[in-house]
Amino acid sequence: MFDESRDVSLLAEIKDHLDAHGVGSAIIEDHVAIGLSNTALSPGGRSGKIVRVKSLDEARCAVGCCCMKEAP
Repeated sequence: MFDESRDVSLLAEIKDHLDAHGVGSAIIEDHVAIGLSNTALSPGGRSGKIVRVKSLDEARCAVGCCCMKEAP
């Protein structure tokens, strides 16, 4: 069953983590939208994309923060 208060809390935790790393993001309905840009792909210009995540692990991987998990 959908638990809105729990989901909103999780999304707020994701956004807080991204904010702490200086990454632009916004909570939109049931996910967090992350604005990413890459200047290396386009000399003289910027390339950007929006990534949508629903978990802290997805957010970390999207921004290259602690993506690799330790093997058991």
